[in-house]
Amino acid sequence: MTAGCAALLLAGCAGADEPGAGEVSESPAADTAPAVESSCGDGVAVEWQGTPDTKDMYTAVAVVRVSGAGETTVRNEWTRGEAASAVAGGGATEHQEAMVRDAVAGGLLAVTEVPRIEESDELLADVGKGSYVLYAYAERTTGTVTVSCGDGSDAVDADVTSFEEIETDVADCAASPDPVTEYVAADAIADYCGRA
Repeated sequence: MTAGCAALLLAGCAGADEPGAGEVSESPAADTAPAVESSCGDGVAVEWQGTPDTKDMYTAVAVVRVSGAGETTVRNEWTRGEAASAVAGGGATEHQEAMVRDAVAGGLLAVTEVPRIEESDELLADVGKGSYVLYAYAERTTGTVTVSCGDGSDAVDADVTSFEEIETDVADCAASPDPVTEYVAADAIADYCGRA
């Protein structure tokens, strides 16, 4: 490489490191959802206050006995009595409540209901005589967000609770699933089958 080429390469590198040189990248705009119920001209934006709390839990359980003829008897049944929600803090105006609804409708806030055991007959379709535990298992997320118009005005805090289904299944109470790889079924058997 000649001294002239080396000098040009070095000059090119130095030039790229100088402030204002090269392409300017714009910061990505905050995600917004369209205003449907509210009158926010720029839509609505959401910002979490801290990190949301998450917890994995059973949200529905049913212990069922199946006879040799295939008849089922529910021996014990339980459903988590909690609803998913996004609720504006006390003192919120109707407009601020509408902003929270816009954030949910626009997909900025997940407000997914508690998983239930909806298809018990389908879950039990291929089982034989015995006792079984049917379960729904989910991750619950709770936290506080600040919802504002896209320009940052009219901010309001809202408490959010949402559920994400992890597994809905059936386990034979006489089985011994691996407590590490099949911990959801193993815990369901250990915790609930004794109530049959």
